[in-house]
Amino acid sequence: MNYYNYEILINKIAWFIPFKHLRKFLKTFLIDAVKNFYRTEYLINVNNKIKQNDNLVILWVGGGLCGQIRKYILGKYIEKKYNKKVKYDINWYKYNGLDDIKKLNRNFDLLKIFPDLDFEIANDYEINIYKSCFHFSSNPLYQFNDLLLEYKNMYLDGTPYDKNCFYEIKEIIKNKLDFETYLYDKLDDKNKYILNEIRNCNSVSIHVRRGDFKLYGIVEDNYYINSINEIIKNIKEPKFFIFSDDINYVKNNIIKKLSSTVLFSIVDINDNDKGYFDLFLMMNCKHQIVSNGSFGYFAYCFNKNKDKILITPENMREYYIENIDKI
Repeated sequence: MNYYNYEILINKIAWFIPFKHLRKFLKTFLIDAVKNFYRTEYLINVNNKIKQNDNLVILWVGGGLCGQIRKYILGKYIEKKYNKKVKYDINWYKYNGLDDIKKLNRNFDLLKIFPDLDFEIANDYEINIYKSCFHFSSNPLYQFNDLLLEYKNMYLDGTPYDKNCFYEIKEIIKNKLDFETYLYDKLDDKNKYILNEIRNCNSVSIHVRRGDFKLYGIVEDNYYINSINEIIKNIKEPKFFIFSDDINYVKNNIIKKLSSTVLFSIVDINDNDKGYFDLFLMMNCKHQIVSNGSFGYFAYCFNKNKDKILITPENMREYYIENIDKI
């Protein structure tokens, strides 16, 4: 019987007592007893649940596809290095699911692309217990490492950036996150046409992220112009494929500054809900020019060209892998 039904039953029993004060005392006593019973039962259930999932880490997941990939890689790193079970909290996509300026959707696409990925989602009961009892928040990986050594059970909502966790799970990147296998057959004719063009020229992807990065600082137009000129110096007959969440800005502020001899194509065939197609096209380009954020940079990470070139803003250096070719 649930608590609500117990309360109804207690009220019915109490009305048989003729004395008001005694009736009130008995009613209060019985309701408190039932509350204590449910509290005890809840604590026992929580304890049993924790024992069943002993040595469990739950990772908070939010943001776009590349944020999801980072958290998956972090989870595999934790499993391998610390021999812990890892589950993922994806409730952010249910209750928020927008970029930082509340304009564009952020969908949970990782399992849409890789449906058989070993990505176990924590249920609400587990999330509530672990957030209440074992909640930690930290960004530097060394702090995560200290916490993981000290505690068996954890709920982690930070996002550490460190190349070492990428290096240690490189087989996952090579084998499990195989975009070619999982995405190629899903491409429509327009995407396949662009992909064929990308694969048959000295292609260079340019990712111009503005959107929510207006809040945090965006790179200047001259960065893209100078990067294009640098590629032209080093690559024979390059063609630039430009991807952006603000195509009008690209047309009005970057394209107008390019020399008439520069070959380029603006790729605007995929909406925000199909951003993973853009990522796939970008990673098939032979070289990358990236903006702030990780979208363009992950295109470089998954680029299989052995002689690939990466041009990145200065402030990317402190966050990401310096020599991705080691992976």
